[in-house]
Amino acid sequence: MRKSKETTGLVRAALYIRVSGEEQKIKGLSLEAQQERLEAYAKERGWLIAGIYIDAAKTARKNMHKRTEFKRMIESVKRNEVDVLLFCRLDRWFRSVADYYKVMEILEAHNCNWATSDEEYNTSTANGRLYINVKLSIAQNEADIDGERIEVVFDSKIAHGTVLSGNCPFGYQVSTDKRLEINQGQADIVQDAFTHYESTVSQRGTIKYIREKYGVNWCDATFRRMLHEKLYTGVYDRGGRVNDNFCPPIITADQFEHVQELTKRNARSSPSGKVYIFTSVLVCNECSHKLVGYRTNNYCYYRCNQHFHRGRCTHNRNIREEAIEDWLFSNLAAELERCKLDWEVKAAKKKKRALSGTDKATIKHKLKKLKELYVNDLIGLEEYKKDYQVYTAALNQLPEAVDENPPDFAAVESILSNNFKEIYDTLTREEKRTLWRSAIKEIRIDSENNITGISFG
Repeated sequence: MRKSKETTGLVRAALYIRVSGEEQKIKGLSLEAQQERLEAYAKERGWLIAGIYIDAAKTARKNMHKRTEFKRMIESVKRNEVDVLLFCRLDRWFRSVADYYKVMEILEAHNCNWATSDEEYNTSTANGRLYINVKLSIAQNEADIDGERIEVVFDSKIAHGTVLSGNCPFGYQVSTDKRLEINQGQADIVQDAFTHYESTVSQRGTIKYIREKYGVNWCDATFRRMLHEKLYTGVYDRGGRVNDNFCPPIITADQFEHVQELTKRNARSSPSGKVYIFTSVLVCNECSHKLVGYRTNNYCYYRCNQHFHRGRCTHNRNIREEAIEDWLFSNLAAELERCKLDWEVKAAKKKKRALSGTDKATIKHKLKKLKELYVNDLIGLEEYKKDYQVYTAALNQLPEAVDENPPDFAAVESILSNNFKEIYDTLTREEKRTLWRSAIKEIRIDSENNITGISFG
């Protein structure tokens, strides 16, 4: 059941960040810059960050339903898991008046507000609402004009067989005149892969076959995209633009269509919206890649796909989610104390190294005495210069003793200070994931499913 803001005093904020491809490098609009501003804004107001949703390389001209993270954020609102949506500017959210009011209906139905960190809006007055409409209308007009210009340019490029970017499917390369040409070595591998898949109807088997024969290591998602890549027949068919002779073909049209039929028969549907509590936190101790979650028989497990999909790692075991939770409940306090002690020992060693050797105060005292000898005519200028250079050089070589700030253990300490287990059992899976991410940076697991170390963030 949803806990109201009135009873808990806690405001749960969802941070939404969006950049289009051309905005990524613009100062102030980058993903990092937006996230820093939003986190600081929420922290100043004492809001709990319930989730960070990032749509990278997504233009506001596109339908909002094509923004994956935006959709996921709205689903959280519908589940009453968010009290306020926070973004930097209104155009990060929408450039469409119609889309704005569609979403506002959802927010009002679930008592969720919105706010911007860089702009001020007032939705409680008629003038305030009019200002928002005008602002969105201007943004929508600018987006439409830009979109029309871009569409004309793209239409012309596709019609003349010119690529839109430097990216191209495996088997092709971009020529000096910006057209796709066949990379014969890669094209032979593509042809062999399609033929092998036709005979086995096994994506994973084909991936293994190509890896062992050519040393090319595709993942499942990459090979799945390749099987559906129509460019391999020489045809460009994307976004309503079609050119039947866009590039030289690698696969015949008949073979391509046969493969499409085979993939349809062999397709398996998998439910979406799964939440894995330790996503991005678990790390393979053998290869340092993130462990990936999957579900079977209503249980969640994590495994190293560098072993299961690529054969690059020896970590061949799966670890159950409940086992990780149980270990944390039993060992979190001890791990925190261990990390604190490790930091204190390392800090002391650094300070000791910085102060080892000739003491700075001793050298400075000698420099002072040297100056007195020269002023009192007890040594000549040449001797003074020579000794001064020696002492100064020795002083500059000594490292500075820097007092480092300890890591922030506040999040995990707050967890341990309360009746953690009772509260934890009442949380949703997304809230549990947010909780662990706020306290723990990394949990390392070896090939025997032993937790070998924790890093606190």
